[in-house]
Amino acid sequence: MSDWFVERREVSEIIHQPSGLRVQPPTLERGYAVRREFPGGMEQLWTEVARDTLPAGALPGEVASRARELFTPGLELAESTGATEGVVRRLVERAREAGAAHLDVLLREVDQRTLFVGDDRHVTDRRRYALIELKTHATTASGTEELWRCAAYPDGERLRAALPELESLVERMVRLLHESTPVGPCPTGPMPVVFPPGSASGCFFHEVCGHPMEGDVVARGGSYLAHRLGQRVAEPFVSISDDPTDGHEALAYEWDDEGNPSRPVPLIHAGIIGSPLLDARSARELGHSPNGHGRRVGFKHPPLPRMAHTRVEPHQGNLEGLMADLPQGLLVRHLTPRHMNLLSGDFSFYVIEAQEIRDGRPGRRVSPGILGGNGLEALASIDAVGADSQNLFATRGCRKLDHGPLPVSFGQPAVRFRQLHLRPWR
Repeated sequence: MSDWFVERREVSEIIHQPSGLRVQPPTLERGYAVRREFPGGMEQLWTEVARDTLPAGALPGEVASRARELFTPGLELAESTGATEGVVRRLVERAREAGAAHLDVLLREVDQRTLFVGDDRHVTDRRRYALIELKTHATTASGTEELWRCAAYPDGERLRAALPELESLVERMVRLLHESTPVGPCPTGPMPVVFPPGSASGCFFHEVCGHPMEGDVVARGGSYLAHRLGQRVAEPFVSISDDPTDGHEALAYEWDDEGNPSRPVPLIHAGIIGSPLLDARSARELGHSPNGHGRRVGFKHPPLPRMAHTRVEPHQGNLEGLMADLPQGLLVRHLTPRHMNLLSGDFSFYVIEAQEIRDGRPGRRVSPGILGGNGLEALASIDAVGADSQNLFATRGCRKLDHGPLPVSFGQPAVRFRQLHLRPWR
């Protein structure tokens, strides 16, 4: 067996930091990889195409003709760099008008086109998105405070058209910083925790439910969830899937990087552990068919079973209703992973942004903390899931082994836990 993967990727970045505005020249990377199976394993060889034309004889005829079509466009994102730079400058100006000391901006546009040719199929795919990451800094009575938000759009044109809503977002960020000070200490011990819809706390389910259900982890017996396939671990209203077909402010693709059609995979369905995420290799090892999750960082890397858009399925109610009957708790808006033990399910996350819940309402912000626990205990502790689902694109991507950041996204309504464990970080 042999197959070919061909890729063209164009990336444009504009960054604003305290040192000023930096416009990165758009980069264009083109290349291809061939995989060949041999007794006892498989090898991959990759080649970067540095010139505008594909060298004669580099690929078989039926692959070469389609690869040339893929490689033909030159730099396209450069045409809109001036307009995109104007968006960043306006947001920085708006932040200052609203009372911010500074606004950090990372704006990235990506246009990736791929071709997969195997023994039984030829497929092409195109993935485009524009991401913007914002961090406001404001001087308050507690000192200098900061707040982070991000947004995603199908392409740069729609991001630029969304300038008015991005300006409103910056204003709300600055206002929240000033209204929610002074900052209180992070609580210590077990307490009710609520994740709001579409927030950066969505990475919790990516880490705790997604990585343990990736096919290679399952195949080597390293998953605390896979040991319990078909068993109940949460209430019947808890369902979590990985769905590359969503596409609304989320990562989406029609075909994975092995030419298999994308489809949603239930990681947990109605509280019961469901199916692993599979590429061709892990599917063979587990005796299943691939399910559209064989993903590559690029042509220089072989495919691995990876997440795409990890989503908590909506149930009923909304954030306000989930908080209403809590005399006290913590509303966690932003988490980043600290550690995840895939075999035991033990985890910890840095709490970057959170607010006290007092008498059913959000109160003052708290200082950074650490949220810890065990995956099985946390899933069993979910006692409410809202219907107010929103998506969030992970601007920094997801790393696995030595395969550098891969675009992923999260979807989540409001989610309430009876208790999770917290302690101050610093």
